[in-house]
Amino acid sequence: MKTRELETPIEQRYFENTPHPQTDIEVGTREMGTLHPFIISGGSNTERWYFKHINSLTEYKFNLKPEYFADESDYTNAFPRRINEILSANSDAKIFCVFDWDTIYGNKTRISKHKDFIDKFKSEISKEIVIICQSMPCIEYWFLLHFENYTDLLKNYPKVSTHLAPYIKKCFPISTIKLKKLLKGEKYLKDATWVKNLIADEKLLLAIQRAETNIKNAIKDETLNNQSYSFVYKIFK
Repeated sequence: MKTRELETPIEQRYFENTPHPQTDIEVGTREMGTLHPFIISGGSNTERWYFKHINSLTEYKFNLKPEYFADESDYTNAFPRRINEILSANSDAKIFCVFDWDTIYGNKTRISKHKDFIDKFKSEISKEIVIICQSMPCIEYWFLLHFENYTDLLKNYPKVSTHLAPYIKKCFPISTIKLKKLLKGEKYLKDATWVKNLIADEKLLLAIQRAETNIKNAIKDETLNNQSYSFVYKIFK
């Protein structure tokens, strides 16, 4: 994985080499350059700042939709609107849908809504236009994979945080704050230091390899429902 020093933050645009900032309405002008993949997320601050810093620190480039998204935890309602907005302007776009599975796990009503969402975009998913990237239980498990290859079932954020805290708190300039406050508070997340430290020493590559291998093995053994996992690795493939 290639990394580079953090530069002065600039506004992320939808296309490379654009002569002026793009608005949602302008998205899709083909002659303007290469269209980067889109990321829509069911979370708020944690996901938003993580991917914004990945944009700045690495060779990976994405469009965050919307750039300053609010909490869209109810993704089965929020995502269809976002997907349709993107595809209406960019028929050849690739869209990664990032969300936490612990909000769905064991909830029959939400599982039903999730199936409806998948069915609605069945064609786009089969063509890999829309790519589902859930984490069980949450994106914090994806962060954990940067430090250790933990595969036991963790059903919720508190379970993950117990394992993650000793590692990731050291990535922040201030490590005495409680982990939940660090990972939810914009004033801590907007400093790119934590992501820079998170991915240092090829740890992003390690997380990608672990996530992909673990999922492939679990699918083969039909044990995916009995362990933690993250499909976020697909964003980096």
